[in-house]
Amino acid sequence: MGAAIDHAGPVTAREPSTLAVTALHKHFGRVRANDGIDVTFRGGEVHALLGENGAGKSTLIKCLTGVYRPDSGRVEVDGREVSIRDPADSRECGIAVVHQSSTLISRLTLLENVVLQEGRLGRIPSELADRLVESGSRLGFSIDPRARVERLSVGDLQRAEIARAFMQEAWLVILDEPTAVLAPAERASLFDLFGSLTAQGVGVVFVTHHLAEALSESSRTTVLRAGQVVGRLESGHQVDERELVRLIVGDDAPHPSVVGDVGGGPLGVSDALPDGEAAAGDGETGDGAVDAGEVRVEVRRVSGAPLWGRALHEVDLTIRRGEVLGVAGVEGNGQRELSALLAGSWSPDSGSVLLDGTPLADYPPPERSKLVGDVPDDHFLATCGELSVWENLALGTFAWQEAPTPGRKALRRRSAADLVREFDIRTAGVGAAVRQLSGGNRRRVILARELSKHPALLVATYPTRGLDVRSAEQVRAWVRRLAEGGSSVVYMSTELEEIIEVSDRVAVMVRGRITGVLSEAITIGGIGNLMLQER
Repeated sequence: MGAAIDHAGPVTAREPSTLAVTALHKHFGRVRANDGIDVTFRGGEVHALLGENGAGKSTLIKCLTGVYRPDSGRVEVDGREVSIRDPADSRECGIAVVHQSSTLISRLTLLENVVLQEGRLGRIPSELADRLVESGSRLGFSIDPRARVERLSVGDLQRAEIARAFMQEAWLVILDEPTAVLAPAERASLFDLFGSLTAQGVGVVFVTHHLAEALSESSRTTVLRAGQVVGRLESGHQVDERELVRLIVGDDAPHPSVVGDVGGGPLGVSDALPDGEAAAGDGETGDGAVDAGEVRVEVRRVSGAPLWGRALHEVDLTIRRGEVLGVAGVEGNGQRELSALLAGSWSPDSGSVLLDGTPLADYPPPERSKLVGDVPDDHFLATCGELSVWENLALGTFAWQEAPTPGRKALRRRSAADLVREFDIRTAGVGAAVRQLSGGNRRRVILARELSKHPALLVATYPTRGLDVRSAEQVRAWVRRLAEGGSSVVYMSTELEEIIEVSDRVAVMVRGRITGVLSEAITIGGIGNLMLQER
């Protein structure tokens, strides 16, 4: 979206402030999410906050923004102790957070979203629009207050959220995984914005799993592990990514789930299945060898759009047994719509999707649930926060396959314990509510549920988004092992290096169309050329 937000003029400075956190504790039952954290954030600098999923980053942010109240500890702003009881208190302290997923309401304009945040009623004062424009100008870009949010690019949305925070006179802006959804050009623009913010005395807390970006863009770095600070890197400290990984994970050895043989099926989870229950997509011939190369999934000239998304146009694809088909492209070009189509969530206006020669829509829902594994990018969509870990792992089974009798519940609870170990889900126990888990661990719950079915087709939409380095490696290894067991996999990512690493072939989506499929000598340049095409 080019017209609503454009780069503009110079910026002015303010006196930097300081926020100091001392001995902060926050527990959830037996889980010590924050266990005596000491950290200082300063205005005028970029401070990277790193750690594995479940290390305590999100809990710390929620304590500083008033979502959670710490059990104990001290928070000071410019040497004065403050009590942050709710988000309003956090804003009073000059703290703002920009979440990975935009909190702006898509059907409203930018100005209407500002009005909503400020709790105003009645006529919108013109000075509010002027303040929003001025806020963008101070950050180095122009902004149209009347632009509808649904028409903005992901990068524009982030800049708009930062401008909205700046209107509140925020001096500390916390950015949670800000580059996870950005194209390369938008990432560069965001890093330019970091310079505009720090030049004005505003501090940036940069939460990321992209270690190269953390090293290049931050002046100081704090590393969390198991709720504690385990490393601090000051400005000028020379460190490479390998040393940073060692700080984050505690060692430099691969996780046991990534390498080596694990008992059971391709993912080592066949022990978690009830006696006599076969995997839906085990794809083996009578002699135990995978019959690779056979076309298993066909998308034939599909056109149409779900009620909520972009239209697909004449999409043709085939996925073979035992193959990982990567789907690359700038986010928002139809990937989610294609994922939902393959999962059977909507029907096209024309064309068809075939699984093993049968239209996907002809499979009864219980059978389709067993045959298709669906890993959406939104972990809130695919889990129920109020239910326990084991209940979320058994959701599909009890919804479609079997009655939740006491005996079956006990069996599934025991199976869940195996999956928690296999997929390294960091939780106080299988009975803990999923809402208590970090975003990365909620994603692990989804992966455990869907991959352990050994589906005929796995649809993985941005499966490593928001995951730390080791967790992302695990996911890619799990996906490859699932394919080696005979499943067909559709793997969507905006990270081109990841797509190349995990995929056998790569299809590129642009504006709801497939512009080409690469099967040999797959390179970033080749994918990039297809991303620039429109058919």
